[in-house]
Amino acid sequence: MPGPDAARGERQNAILSAALECFTERGFAATTVEEIRKRSGASVGSIYHHFGGKEGLAAELYVDGLGGYQAGLLESLEGRPHPEASIRALVKHHLRWVESNPALAKFLMNRRETELRLATEARVRELNRDFFPRVAAWMERHVHSGALRPVPADLWEPLLLGPSQEFARLWLAGRTRIALRRAERELAEATWNAVRGDRAEL
Repeated sequence: MPGPDAARGERQNAILSAALECFTERGFAATTVEEIRKRSGASVGSIYHHFGGKEGLAAELYVDGLGGYQAGLLESLEGRPHPEASIRALVKHHLRWVESNPALAKFLMNRRETELRLATEARVRELNRDFFPRVAAWMERHVHSGALRPVPADLWEPLLLGPSQEFARLWLAGRTRIALRRAERELAEATWNAVRGDRAEL
């Protein structure tokens, strides 16, 4: 998971780290608070006091991880003058975030259980309320200039992240023969070619 949050304190970070390990190994539904207590060294009372139980822990991990990922993706898009550099930086960010946070990446990619969805739904909606309009505004600006080709809105995410996401899943499952850093170059090239417009070189 990301580096410790000083504002949370050592005990809370230890609980979160233990919870992430348990969720990754056993899944959210199969993990018990007792298992998290044993692994973290915290008391059950401390876990409930800080996070309100297993659902609260899952929500904190998920929202914290997603928020950090989204912030890096926005910086990749908005922090460069040319869309080609932005698209390549987006692919780099996605793969290197997964490489740096493998357990958290697995957790975010597997938000399937009903209880976990319910625990995170409201806070994820709040994150997305800022994130998606900023991404859409960036896309629209460069489509208008001709640097990106116009595509239906529902296709932007599969085009920009689909290949990198699928490779990341394979890498996390230990089913790839090449490293993420090597794949990064090929995937960035393919992603840019998928979305570049007629006036991309201008």
